[in-house]
Amino acid sequence: MSRKVLGIDIRNQSLTAVLLNSTLREHHVDDFIHLPYSGPDDPERSLSAALETLKERMDLTGSDCVVSVPAHQFIFRNMQVPFHNAKKIRLVLPFELEPSLPFAVKDLAIDFQGLNNAQAGDQTDLIVAAIEKNQLAPYIEALAAVNIDPEKLTLSGLSVAQCLAHQADPQEDLIFIEIDDSHATLFVLVDGRMQLIRSFPLPAAGPSRTSMLCAQTQQTLAAFQETSPLDFEPIEAVINDTADADNKMAEDISKFLEIPVKAASITDRLNIPLKTDAANEWVPGLMDNALALALMEVEGYSALNFHKGQFAAQKFLAKHKGALIKTGILAAAVLVLMFFNLMMKTHSLNKRIDAINAQMTQVFKETFPEIKSVRYPFKEMKAKMRETRGNAALQAETGPHVRSIDIINNISEKIPASITVNLKRLVIQPDNVLVSGTTDTYESVDTIKSRLESIQQFEKVTISSANLDRSGKEVQFMLKVDL
Repeated sequence: MSRKVLGIDIRNQSLTAVLLNSTLREHHVDDFIHLPYSGPDDPERSLSAALETLKERMDLTGSDCVVSVPAHQFIFRNMQVPFHNAKKIRLVLPFELEPSLPFAVKDLAIDFQGLNNAQAGDQTDLIVAAIEKNQLAPYIEALAAVNIDPEKLTLSGLSVAQCLAHQADPQEDLIFIEIDDSHATLFVLVDGRMQLIRSFPLPAAGPSRTSMLCAQTQQTLAAFQETSPLDFEPIEAVINDTADADNKMAEDISKFLEIPVKAASITDRLNIPLKTDAANEWVPGLMDNALALALMEVEGYSALNFHKGQFAAQKFLAKHKGALIKTGILAAAVLVLMFFNLMMKTHSLNKRIDAINAQMTQVFKETFPEIKSVRYPFKEMKAKMRETRGNAALQAETGPHVRSIDIINNISEKIPASITVNLKRLVIQPDNVLVSGTTDTYESVDTIKSRLESIQQFEKVTISSANLDRSGKEVQFMLKVDL
């Protein structure tokens, strides 16, 4: 799955846009454009015309957008507040800033970023940036006129600084200087973390331009080292010169600061290929900030944001409506399948329960054949078992206990060996014994009866039945013995 992000870098004299295509495997540049303003005396009208040209020349379908505006229009402060909660910080910032600002707080758009080096306890260090709302409004209105609603609106140079910070080793200190036609913005990175942002004016091209840049940079770094508890020792400086006015600037800055100076050149640092048919030449100094804006959005780097819409939820729903509908359909299909699976399991379980109930009913009827109607076999079986145990206990209390083995032994001893007899069934109950089988003659049945009556434990012996079998050769008999 790919995502397209458009980075738009708005400057005083020009607009630069880079369209980045991001996939799971790589990032690559699909298109880019640099548009100098045709009427620099009317920046607002020139910006609108440049945005119209951008929409005409570049296919922005399905792309997100991130925008930066000149950093020199912002005010920067480093602050410390006595808590960590972002909502509380946002509430107190206007009151903390007001004494140090030349503007009314109500006229400013304010955002902050944690420095990730909070002091011990509940203190939180912050970089705070603010811009006058009347300076911010023309940019938002010009973007809205061409139906561009950016995900973020931040300051120029910050995106490059964030890319450098995330690429740097954790123990590396460096400085990044963003230079345009009239201003420079200094970003201090300590241990790969943003710690300071300052912007200052520069003169037009000439010898004094580089010397003033170096002097301002040195003064700012000296003040930072003096006030910060961090051990800051920069190993190199990175510059991005959008004006590209002085080719010797990097060499002069290196001599003055006594550290190596390199160009930002984001495409080379991050190995981002250019897969585009654009006829324009890729100029790193002009394109790096727009490219870094898109990278910052794709990678999810934190950034100061001055365009947090009032209808973020509606915007999210409108943007992702198709994906949400597909997800909802998929979720509904999963729920239907889960419900169907549950119904099938329930049906199978009910069948097993019915089969077990049928087995219990069969066992009950075989055990208690005198009961013809069975509604609740398990409960009725338990009741019958309790009744049988109760009768057995009562029998044990009211009469002598006769062991089954003694009854079988007595019957065996009393039947003469001369009588042919085959006992087929012997049912011993607490108060009687049922004996059934076959013998050769009716006289033998009478003999067996009389013999059994001589047993001491047998109170009475009755011939329940005596009949010839189908063959006519044997007599089937049943004797009931009362104990």
